[in-house]
Amino acid sequence: MDPAVVARLHNFYWSLGTVAFIVVGSYLVGRLAQGVAGARGAGVLQRRRVFWGYALVSPWLIGFVIFVVGPALLSLYYSFTDYKLGRSIEWIGLENYKTLLGGLGAQGRRFMQAMYNSFYYALVGVPLQIGTALAMAVMVAQPLRGMPFFRLVFYMPVILAGGPAILLAWRYMLASNGGFINVSLQRFAELIPPFGWLYRSFIFAVESFNAFFIGVTRSDPVGPLMYVLPALLGVLVCAALAFGSAEATRRQVARTVVEVLGAILVVVLGVRAITGGSFVPHVLERLGTFTDLLTQRTSVREAGSLDYLRTGFAEHAASPLWLLGLLVAACALVGYTRLGDGGRKWLFGGVGLLFGLLALGSTVDGVRYFQAFDAASAAAGTANHHFSLFRQVVAQFPDANRVPLWLSSELWSKPSLVLITMWSSGAGMLIFLAALKGVPRSMYEAASVDGATGWQKFFRITLPMISPAMFYNVVIGLIAALQTFESVYIIQNTQTEQSLASAAYFLFVRTFRQLEIGQGAAASWILAVLIVLLTVAQFRYSRWVHYE
Repeated sequence: MDPAVVARLHNFYWSLGTVAFIVVGSYLVGRLAQGVAGARGAGVLQRRRVFWGYALVSPWLIGFVIFVVGPALLSLYYSFTDYKLGRSIEWIGLENYKTLLGGLGAQGRRFMQAMYNSFYYALVGVPLQIGTALAMAVMVAQPLRGMPFFRLVFYMPVILAGGPAILLAWRYMLASNGGFINVSLQRFAELIPPFGWLYRSFIFAVESFNAFFIGVTRSDPVGPLMYVLPALLGVLVCAALAFGSAEATRRQVARTVVEVLGAILVVVLGVRAITGGSFVPHVLERLGTFTDLLTQRTSVREAGSLDYLRTGFAEHAASPLWLLGLLVAACALVGYTRLGDGGRKWLFGGVGLLFGLLALGSTVDGVRYFQAFDAASAAAGTANHHFSLFRQVVAQFPDANRVPLWLSSELWSKPSLVLITMWSSGAGMLIFLAALKGVPRSMYEAASVDGATGWQKFFRITLPMISPAMFYNVVIGLIAALQTFESVYIIQNTQTEQSLASAAYFLFVRTFRQLEIGQGAAASWILAVLIVLLTVAQFRYSRWVHYE
């Protein structure tokens, strides 16, 4: 028989089998549902309705189980195995998770770099995208002639942004030499001198921030600077709780801090338990670091030793988690106990002062730590690779000939992706526009009668009334940022692949290029759990959302 006829018959038989499977499966699901309804005491008519309802919806249910639940459970199993296509499956337990979460080996470091990049897109890109969408919505909400045309213009990038052709066009526009964006910016800088100064300041700020970010993600030690952010967070929380007005509000803020920071501590300690990290070795010796910083003394013991500066300081220094634990304990006294007003102010005044001294001491000592690297490297006659890119960037202010190297430098690769994301903010604009149209005009009129300014109307009326739309855009934007893939896949090149790679891109490469199914499955589950936890946290702490 002709091979083409055989192939067509083969496809025909498979089609008949698929239809028969759907029909039989639908009937069995309907009968099962009918039996359950009968066991629960449903009447004849109700059981008949249940049968037909589940029978008609069962093709989707069966497809969901086969194509979603089944592969998900299988990938969960693969994540605990060493499985590469062409080799037998070997059970290895938590080894894949230890490698990825602990940053062990080349693949572990690449995964951690990809996770840092995904957080960059979420923490930097999402606020900028939401701000852009809100600004566009406010503009097109004005009752002016031609606004429908501008709404179409602002929304068109949503349709086009994900297309390969448009992303390739962005590659040409973002070219370092002769690209439309750089040529336009340079032309404006030449024609308007103040814009030229702002343009160079923008280059300096972006490159400095990204150079420091790159140093952190490469695990360059920051020394005492690791205490600055936890200490500043403690100062802000203590100030809010010490001088807050309403008792109920203070208790709610304190409980929120306890829940959020407590969850962070549990997750971090859980990761350390999985990766085999130690918890509190040499507690008293490590806590002595805080004593040095509180008294404004240096906590760096061997400033002339490069080995000590690279690894020794981290071995004897206390973890920043101790500061978070102290803040949780202090907030628990307000949130879950009856603490008088005077005691509250004295407690948080003292704790706030302690955090303030730690912030000041760690900042000053952090500068000393960075200077110690320069001195120790010069004494040893070696190049200083500690935050070398950051040192190179801040050494000199950009001259008039400097341009952003959007797609050829790791300093600009992530900002270029954020720029493309901001350009495609039309979907968020439509959500905001619908919310703006729902704000009652009478509220603005009443505010005008009371003498409110435009900014007061925006912050006191507009933002609270459109907070559900804001919440929706934040949730969806954060999930999309953590799942960034298409744009990374298209605009990356050999120079920027690692600096652009997101978590989704890492698991794609690990699974479908390198065929390491086990480690790719583990990466996908880590990303899935992270997205679920962040989404649940956003819903849990969405009290700022105003619903009518």
